[in-house]
Amino acid sequence: MKDKMDLLWDRAMNYSRKDSFFIYYSTDVDIVINFEWDKRMGGISKFLKHARNNGVKSVVMSIKRFEDEDIDCTSVDCKKYYSRIAEIDVMYILNDVGYKFHEEAEWFTELNTYTLTDLLDESDEKKVLPLNREISEKSVDKLAKDMIQYFNNGQEQIGEDFDSSIKGFWLYKGINLELPVDSETKYKIDKVNARARKMLHDEQITEEKRGLQKLIPSIINDFKRMKYYNPAREQLVSYLSENNIKVQNKVNITYIYRQLLKELKVQGKKNN
Repeated sequence: MKDKMDLLWDRAMNYSRKDSFFIYYSTDVDIVINFEWDKRMGGISKFLKHARNNGVKSVVMSIKRFEDEDIDCTSVDCKKYYSRIAEIDVMYILNDVGYKFHEEAEWFTELNTYTLTDLLDESDEKKVLPLNREISEKSVDKLAKDMIQYFNNGQEQIGEDFDSSIKGFWLYKGINLELPVDSETKYKIDKVNARARKMLHDEQITEEKRGLQKLIPSIINDFKRMKYYNPAREQLVSYLSENNIKVQNKVNITYIYRQLLKELKVQGKKNN
């Protein structure tokens, strides 16, 4: 069974051949000054589509397998990774500027991380990676918005374990949370995480509310039909449950209940 990197290489090759690009192969594309593709804008197909739309005729394909990388086998089971794809680069040149799509295997990233950690002796335990300038200069709110955008663009899936999900975002910003971080940086990261968590929660409430607003007219009609012109909140909760209408946020139940009472009281006065 092919792994993620094999499938990515197949997609890159298939798309390039489909669009009749001239393909050149290289062991390294870093010798050309270039801009790296922002994956928030899409994957390899999107990258190559941009090339095609800009009239590019040729692309450079680079693939590095485990044995092509400088990995010390004294601390790594090299047989486990032999012949597996470690890095893929696809590049094209437009107006003398190189544009590159880069991807590396998760296991390769982990190996490099472990190697860096192993290089720190006991006296270096408290050393940290230099803080990315962008992180130090941006406000908490701006970084939180960056995180939301990162998730919305599909860079990382938000799981039930939020703390685990955000590791990819911080790594994308240049901070590996697996390594020691100074107290000032940690304080800012915690504030950004808390702010992003609240923004996501508020966004979820708003999205759920939009969906419920569409259901309110039918809920009102059902209660009018049952002649419940002054229902208790528990009656609404039972109704939602019986009709398989899931409401995760209590604030939205309160919202529906108020809208329901308001309209039913109006209808009740008319009937009297």
